[in-house]
Amino acid sequence: MAQEIRARGGSTVTLGARIQAQYEASSSDDCHGPGDDTPSLSFFIRRAWVTMDGRLNDLVSARAQFNIDGASVLEAYLELTPSDALQVQLGQFKKGMSYFWLVPNAWLPIIERDARVTGVDHCPGVGSVCSFGRLTGALGLDNYEPGILAQGRLGERFGYRFTLTNGEGIGNKDVNDGKSASGQLSVFPAGNTRVSAYFALDETLNMQRETMGVPAYGAEVEVGTWLDGPHLIANGLRGRNWKLNDDAKFSAFQLMAFWYLPFAPESRFAAIEPMLRVSWVDSGAANPDKVTGTVVTPGVMVYFVGRNGISTNVDFYTSGERSDWSLKVQAFAFF
Repeated sequence: MAQEIRARGGSTVTLGARIQAQYEASSSDDCHGPGDDTPSLSFFIRRAWVTMDGRLNDLVSARAQFNIDGASVLEAYLELTPSDALQVQLGQFKKGMSYFWLVPNAWLPIIERDARVTGVDHCPGVGSVCSFGRLTGALGLDNYEPGILAQGRLGERFGYRFTLTNGEGIGNKDVNDGKSASGQLSVFPAGNTRVSAYFALDETLNMQRETMGVPAYGAEVEVGTWLDGPHLIANGLRGRNWKLNDDAKFSAFQLMAFWYLPFAPESRFAAIEPMLRVSWVDSGAANPDKVTGTVVTPGVMVYFVGRNGISTNVDFYTSGERSDWSLKVQAFAFF
């Protein structure tokens, strides 16, 4: 549980931490010697984060989030909230086009958003496996960057989120006068249903080392919410795989389904949540080097209390004649 501390002038500081320890077994031949069919096994600390949220009053707040395992600053921003219709952040934050990347890892029982399989370096341009999360992450569409963010809700039916950032990744100063822009417009037609359209114009360098804006656009539909029965999130995305070449255009689709099932109050466990992810990607490579990839991830999360629990996923990756898998088990602990 996060700890709230009273500070000077009636302001508050809330301290929290999360530790996620992971076990992975991968089928990839690249993890071991030729002819050895034994899966590669590893234990490691996936995340060790400390978060400090400061609140001066209803208008001014701030956040600093540190990756103590990797010794880096993830988020550090001042937040101004004049009203529900306008919230402004200045600093470093997750710019995220899609809610799939904006949802905190504390809420997402999918263990790896990019469905990585250790030892697999297969997807043209971006490497790893061809998945929705890999394309958006590796191409810089959904990462931490310094800049300015504006978001808000316009009544009960509409919402928006826009960012303007340096485009150089986490903690890096800009190296030119270009900026990356992203935005999301959402409609809430009824209850826990959301339909969003999003875009990005990402600053990067082309093959001639010239600054260019790389476009991407997509749509997202969400039905349901966390910790409350069935929950669906579907994404479609088109964009340019600039890490492959200036002309490669990728397409990506992903569907995630969850079903949160609480146990009886007298149980020693809080809930169980079965899940399924299906992701399909066309990397943008042209024939005869065309590569598409499909990821199917069944899994289940068992909650002990709150969001603390253990999740198990199996990422099955197929592309043409290629087939790989990765078993992941991760413990989620929040303080």
